[in-house]
Amino acid sequence: MIKDILNEDLFNILKKASNILKENKYVRVLAHYDGDGVSSSIILLKTLERLDIKYHSGYIKNLDNEGFRELYDEEPDVLNIIVDAGSSQAQSIADYEKFIILDHHFYSKSDVKGININARDYGINGTREACGATMAFIFSLVIDENNKDLFPFFMAGVIADKQDIGGLSGLNKALYDNYNTYPTKHVLNFEGNIKDGITYSLDPFFINLSGYPDKVGAFLSKNNIDSNKSVMELTTDDNKLLGNLLSLKMLENNVGMDAIKYLESDILYFDDLGFSSKELNSIIDGNSRTANQSVPVQYFLGDKSVENDMLNNVKIYKTKLIDYIYRANSEIKEEKYLRYFYSPESEMAGPISGALELYAMKPDKPVIGFNSGSDDIKISSRGTKTLVSRGLNLSLVMKEACEKAGGSGGGHDIAAGGVIPQGKEKIFIDAANNIIKLQLKSI
Repeated sequence: MIKDILNEDLFNILKKASNILKENKYVRVLAHYDGDGVSSSIILLKTLERLDIKYHSGYIKNLDNEGFRELYDEEPDVLNIIVDAGSSQAQSIADYEKFIILDHHFYSKSDVKGININARDYGINGTREACGATMAFIFSLVIDENNKDLFPFFMAGVIADKQDIGGLSGLNKALYDNYNTYPTKHVLNFEGNIKDGITYSLDPFFINLSGYPDKVGAFLSKNNIDSNKSVMELTTDDNKLLGNLLSLKMLENNVGMDAIKYLESDILYFDDLGFSSKELNSIIDGNSRTANQSVPVQYFLGDKSVENDMLNNVKIYKTKLIDYIYRANSEIKEEKYLRYFYSPESEMAGPISGALELYAMKPDKPVIGFNSGSDDIKISSRGTKTLVSRGLNLSLVMKEACEKAGGSGGGHDIAAGGVIPQGKEKIFIDAANNIIKLQLKSI
């Protein structure tokens, strides 16, 4: 039972929020637009359907206070459930009270009339132990324990937020241990057959293999590995051989152990959905990154007519992102305490930053991606667990450096984002360099 997993204060506030929810016949769900946020929204929308509560769903792209306020103001008189965002923005809607926030990001506390439930306020590490889908799942379980069948979408959010790297921990692990009923296999972290799995692999990403089917075919043939085998069909010996070979390929690029750890994973097969945990995450995240958030939501809420579009969107996303990663890698700029590049699309800056940071270079400094929009510049930043252990906190870097450049930012210690006005990149870079220098000065 979920009551046995959560501490009393967290359970009680979720129970209070669930009672408020049940008093409403119509609510609005606002979720962050990424893979974790969309996974969270699927959990919440399925929960609402089971309660026979009508809903409208939307996605949050602009996380600054003004943009968030404008989005909220579209339907301020109905109950808004805000997931995978909201705690940092709550001050902008402090005069309203009809909202429930389910979040896990760093934030500065402020007095609000609504309910702000953030994992960090209950002793839970929101970077590694709980994501947006975690918060949505426990809320759903408090409403009705039968919602345990929404476990696959909880796992999709965990994977999208990279909280599975190195194994689950904290609340995520407790939920996994208590609610997983699916077969699990520890295998290489790919989808489909081995050749396609490596060719379209983003996490992990293999320089000079990802995106090059001919090179992948030659690599597999040279090592007598059947390219048509599914990753789930590999024997233990085959899995070990291919894992060792790919590890060596990764080490050629001076990657750290954080990258090597992501080469293998515990992959679950969700037989009721027809997808593995890796595939489910790719579907939700790939559609999210191509501004098609509603497509997997439609599909998993029962509209199977969108299946072809949903799967094609993933292929488009992967092909495009692989090209962007190689382009950014060739154009990256070096500063003393960070690296940066310009992304052609804002939705791609985060994944590009993550791939470059983990798989393309020595992990001695964070990577920052800029995207120039019509009115402002969106920024995504990525670090590693090793850098975080040395003192890096990108949430603070983004918050303080963006503010110095006239914008705003925040997020996790290992991954964060922000927005600044056009032409203020130099101010941001100088400020970020100084902040990161101070954070890492003890080493």
